[in-house]
Amino acid sequence: MRGKEAIEENKALIAEFPFLLPRNRWTGNVPDDYDYSYTELDDLPDGWCIAFGLQMCRELKEILVKGGGLDVYRITQIKEKYGTLRWYDNGCPESVSNAYYAWQKRYVELSRRTCIICGKRATKESVGYITYYCKECASKCTYGNFKDIKN
Repeated sequence: MRGKEAIEENKALIAEFPFLLPRNRWTGNVPDDYDYSYTELDDLPDGWCIAFGLQMCRELKEILVKGGGLDVYRITQIKEKYGTLRWYDNGCPESVSNAYYAWQKRYVELSRRTCIICGKRATKESVGYITYYCKECASKCTYGNFKDIKN
């Protein structure tokens, strides 16, 4: 999605999930030229975003609201590493840390079982650079070898 539609969708996402607003990692300020053309969620691989991106944000918001930390919570980086989700932030309120760490662990494990490209259940693991794919997406890859995984 591009243009005006994407900007309106991103504005709605940030209104619902303020932690998706991109900020400078060191100052916490929103970039002066920020135009809603992207959010922090854009760093989540497409397949994971399709499969569980919004649900993950809803659950995180619920945890942060319970802990009174929705307005101060900041994402510092979202990425894939060794085939699984890495979600870095400035921490959560101590009162909800158990729920937060359970949330984080659940989505790391879910990412291991989800195709990084399309969001379907992963059945293949790439050899070398570890990434998880469904059979269809693995068959379209022109690089690397794959082994079957058991979920």
